[in-house]
Amino acid sequence: MKRREFIKTTGFLMTFPSLFTQSLKGKAEVKSEKMVVLGFDGMDPGIVISMVKRGELPNIQSLINRGFFSKMMSTAPPESPCAWSSFATGKDPAGHGVFGFLNRHPETYAPYSTSEPISTPGKTIEIGDWIIPIVSGDSQIYRKGKPFWDYLQEKEIEATVFKMPSNYPPSEMKYGRAISGMGTPDIYGALGKFTLFTSDEEEMNKDVAGKGDIYYAYIDENNTFEGEIEGPTNTLKKEPEETWVPFRVYLDKAHRTARIDIQGKEILIEEGGYSDWVEIEFKLIPHLASVKAMTKFCLLDASEKFRLYVYPLSIDPADPAQVISSPAGYSKELARNAGRFHTLGLPADFNAIKTEVIGMENYIEQSDSFFRESSKIFDYEFERFLGLKRGMLFYYFSSIDQGSHIYWALRDPQHPYHRPEEAKRFGDQIEALYRKFDKIVGKVIKKLPPNIPLIILSDHGFAPLRRQVNLNSLLYKNGFIKSYGEPDYSDSTFLLSGQANLDETKAYALALNGIYINLSGREGNGIVEPGDKRRVMEDIKKMLLSFKDPKTGEHPIGKVFISEDIYQGDFLDQGPDLIVGCNRTYGLDYSCALGGIGREPVSDNLNRWTGDHIIDPHQVPALLLTNFKLSNKKVPIIWDLAPTILNIFGIPTPSDMKGKSLI
Repeated sequence: MKRREFIKTTGFLMTFPSLFTQSLKGKAEVKSEKMVVLGFDGMDPGIVISMVKRGELPNIQSLINRGFFSKMMSTAPPESPCAWSSFATGKDPAGHGVFGFLNRHPETYAPYSTSEPISTPGKTIEIGDWIIPIVSGDSQIYRKGKPFWDYLQEKEIEATVFKMPSNYPPSEMKYGRAISGMGTPDIYGALGKFTLFTSDEEEMNKDVAGKGDIYYAYIDENNTFEGEIEGPTNTLKKEPEETWVPFRVYLDKAHRTARIDIQGKEILIEEGGYSDWVEIEFKLIPHLASVKAMTKFCLLDASEKFRLYVYPLSIDPADPAQVISSPAGYSKELARNAGRFHTLGLPADFNAIKTEVIGMENYIEQSDSFFRESSKIFDYEFERFLGLKRGMLFYYFSSIDQGSHIYWALRDPQHPYHRPEEAKRFGDQIEALYRKFDKIVGKVIKKLPPNIPLIILSDHGFAPLRRQVNLNSLLYKNGFIKSYGEPDYSDSTFLLSGQANLDETKAYALALNGIYINLSGREGNGIVEPGDKRRVMEDIKKMLLSFKDPKTGEHPIGKVFISEDIYQGDFLDQGPDLIVGCNRTYGLDYSCALGGIGREPVSDNLNRWTGDHIIDPHQVPALLLTNFKLSNKKVPIIWDLAPTILNIFGIPTPSDMKGKSLI
């Protein structure tokens, strides 16, 4: 399929307010040996337009007036790993193999994370009770395809790639520097596992499985508490065992403060406040091997109930336990010059606020602190870039995306989770974030010489998530999934727990918005013959598009893409057979990610995750903003940017890129 047929097939229509029509005029001839690219994950062009019209984003408006602004087509699905991989490689998902956060093993149906690298073990020797590595293993990034910065390095053009999503472990940089971003795990190898110590016995029963750990905190008569923080599993032992570091808390209820003593450090903290980064060392082999991590403490409650939150133990950039930068010393350089900074791929702790372990105020403070860290490092990198004779700086910010997921109900009175008292207290935190990013833009355009190209982009926009659609429920009720008796709707792994009769199932939903045909010869229990695959896909598509929400009478599903109709590439088979895109205000029930099933096909969204973007990509377009004019009248697609960047540096578009240069 040709590149423009994706837009034609899906009926994509872009509209530009008259305010921005002047940005489409002018001759697009841009060549340079230097450029800046800023990635603002989740920045929504509709919110930008409305705030610019109200005069609230003066720096962005100034850039629009002299350059180019438009909505931009994201990928289907519009998931960050998928979209940013297309940006980096100039390919669609079938070309780079990343269709989202999760994929599945067809033989076993088991889901797995695409953030995890493809690893090969090293060589070890056994000495007593220990397994000693003598040759380290190898880890390769899951994403396929050659990113644009590799082409720059071949021309000896220095590239700095800061926290590009789906770049863990980071690309090897011979003429540049890179730090891994989204996908970088915590010290446990998870994507963010918090710890809570609480004296509230009822809170011990809170279900946080897979998201964190809750431990009982006994406060003695001297208002002290002794606890332990769990570290990584010690795999250097023949019989692997857990590692722990003890700590002690001295509680001052009168002043609502506490002192935490851990490994010779004394940390003073007030109720509601966060500590600075605290280094923790876990011993693996006495005097020989240890793992260093870092965390932040937050004293949630210091009165009648003691509650102490421990941020997910993270890789310490000053002494990383895993490879998070290239060259290896790059993260240490940043830590020396800008201080320790968050390394977790999704830094704001979604798990803690979604389980109500921390509140909105705690989440806002946490998120703001990470924005301040990112801004400080950006200042350092931007000043360094300005001193280069030639080079490219890509810098990624996650704050708008992570904020919009949690803050949306504050600005949406129609949302089932909207809490008027909370909205009154905290206001529109999303627009507050946009104003902060306007200041970042102002800083750049003030110092960046006008002849150096600047590209600002997002990977998708945002929408309210008021009602959730459970795809497995729809497949079950329409006969595409069979089960052994009535399903246990509380089982989040319905498909894999033995409830689903896979020998009679035609299709199933896994990951966030994908449907897979139970194909004979591919799936472990496949029953649909290859010759019948198309008919089954068309039947499912027709069923989904015709389905009406029993509560509202609306159609929740706006688009159903048959992957082979819109994508072609070596990795097409790694993705879902159908990609489902909901209409705005609807989204997909995340319990399907691991094969769960809902009692009802559609339900109100009653959790903190109130905004989303994994819907029909036409309804959450990305954003493109430049300081130079584009005469190209084509609707930009996110995979067009890799060849555009190469074109600016005078490098022809590689033949295997699907994207086309916009200049």
